[in-house]
Amino acid sequence: MSLITAVPRLVVETTLKVVRLPLDTVLNLAGRDRSLTADAAEAAVKGAAAGVTGDDRLKAEATAQRVATDERRKAETLRSASTQATAKAEADLADKQTAVERERKAADKRAAERKRKAEDKRKKDKASAAKVERDRKASAAKAEAAEKERLADTERRERLAQLDREAEARQEKERALTAADEAQRLKDAAAAAKEKRKTD
Repeated sequence: MSLITAVPRLVVETTLKVVRLPLDTVLNLAGRDRSLTADAAEAAVKGAAAGVTGDDRLKAEATAQRVATDERRKAETLRSASTQATAKAEADLADKQTAVERERKAADKRAAERKRKAEDKRKKDKASAAKVERDRKASAAKAEAAEKERLADTERRERLAQLDREAEARQEKERALTAADEAQRLKDAAAAAKEKRKTD
């Protein structure tokens, strides 16, 4: 290695280190990797310096750094694409989960509404059946009361007719007794008159 190429290389490397130091410090404090743009610029500067000085070693470093930077850029692009795809997949999954949850809640609401309607119908049917049963019992009780009243009325009429017949029989008997008594009285009177004529 000749002094002619060693000195420019040292100047370039030192200058680049001085320029990169603040940027690398900030990136390290922020917890981030070296800047791709800075690495690409450094490789370009080294390549230009190698072209001017004819330093093959500096040229090789520039080429290696440029290739490494390109590889890092591709990896960063792939990582970014992967991150975006992951974020999209997560967002799609979240949307799907939200839609599923919304549908589940809607289904639960529909099921609750069907259950409420079924319960209302059951209560209405039960109330209707109870009313029908009450009406049936009321009608049966009314019919039974009417039948009892009819039977009682028939029994009263028959009893009154019986009493009338008994009264008529008593009256007939009393008339017969009165006629018999009158006949006996007349017979006794006739006998007494006859007896009186004999004594006269």
